[in-house]
Amino acid sequence: MEIKCSGLSTTIVSWTRRVSLSILMVVFFVSPSWSQVKKVEIVGSPSVNEDKITIRIKVTKADDRPAMDLQKTDFSLIVDGKAVQFKNKDWKSSEETVPPPAWIIVLLDYSGSMKEKDSQGKTKIEGAINAVQEMSKILVDRGSNTQLSIVPFGEPGPGCKGNPVTKEELDKFFPVNDFKLSAYLEYLASQVPCASTNIYEPLSKAVHFLGNTKDERFYLPDGSPKPQPRLSVIVLSDGYQNTPNEAEDFKKLIPLLKSNEQIMVHTLGYGLTPQLLSKKYGLHHAATRADIGKGEGKVPEEEFVDENRLREIAQATGGLAEFSAKAYEVAEKFKLFMNALLGEYEITYTEPNPDRGSKHDVSVVVQSPNNTSVQSERKSYTIGIFGRSLPLIVRLSMVFSAVILIGLGGVLPFWIWAQNLKREALEG
Repeated sequence: MEIKCSGLSTTIVSWTRRVSLSILMVVFFVSPSWSQVKKVEIVGSPSVNEDKITIRIKVTKADDRPAMDLQKTDFSLIVDGKAVQFKNKDWKSSEETVPPPAWIIVLLDYSGSMKEKDSQGKTKIEGAINAVQEMSKILVDRGSNTQLSIVPFGEPGPGCKGNPVTKEELDKFFPVNDFKLSAYLEYLASQVPCASTNIYEPLSKAVHFLGNTKDERFYLPDGSPKPQPRLSVIVLSDGYQNTPNEAEDFKKLIPLLKSNEQIMVHTLGYGLTPQLLSKKYGLHHAATRADIGKGEGKVPEEEFVDENRLREIAQATGGLAEFSAKAYEVAEKFKLFMNALLGEYEITYTEPNPDRGSKHDVSVVVQSPNNTSVQSERKSYTIGIFGRSLPLIVRLSMVFSAVILIGLGGVLPFWIWAQNLKREALEG
């Protein structure tokens, strides 16, 4: 009997652990930490049209990806410290809003390994070009005013002239609905990549180019009613920078990225992750630069993608760092980048106290799936000359004062003059 009880106890303990683990897993997946809202931001300045105020909101999750699936009920407005209601029709999801203007430079690695086939049998350059084409189609469908510049880059080598990045190449922008963009992409797809990877110099040139504050395409003059364009660089690379001064070049790049915070840099590693390379070549750790070489237990140079550097570059600007080994996934990553740059919610509401010249502030509160809330910083705005007129008592006082002034300044002198004329006539 004791043996049976002991066995039963062991069984109960075993099942208790399993049930507990199952419960933990259910809780984990029902409310994963990365689905929680991390940051809420009112983008730009509120738009004022008489007493109608429109704001655009960007919401970021804990994993720094855009929160694209929020509902109207997840949002609430605080105007001058008080809750303000808005109508269902005055809320737009991130898929319904018209994206703001944007200037995007896509730096496309044209090293020799880009002509190799990925895990789906497509050459990497085909996958990259297809991703850009898919991204442009989505932007056209959403009515986006986006300009794209596709810039191949790579260092020259024996028998290869490479793809130097120049100001002229960076400035080769096409509207996303321009047939010339499709023609240019087809031209790039027909070229045979042969260069070696050099990421830092092309990226530095692209950031300097978009960081030119005197260029009114990228930076609107003060007082312009138009929305500030979004600026971004997307770096797609299937390799790493293998130069003697790599560490020094990287250290110089990071301050440049941080000093141009208005430019968001996204990075996409196209190839096997360090973990997959470890599995493929029998390593006991994620592949690093130290594992590059020839022979057993070594990772071929053309297969190594520097995930750490690409991630550090993106993080310096608040951008996303993604990885993909498949062509169709590259297109999905590009869509994610677009959502991070252009995916904004929109709310229009009526200002409760729209007195002319009055100043107000607004903030947005977004509810997370775990019932916690995140509030944005406050943004200020001023009601213009078309705001609501002054209160009735003030208007009556002004009218009464005007009547008195007119009477004293116009009617009374005329009456006195008339009386003088009348008196002179009687005396005469």
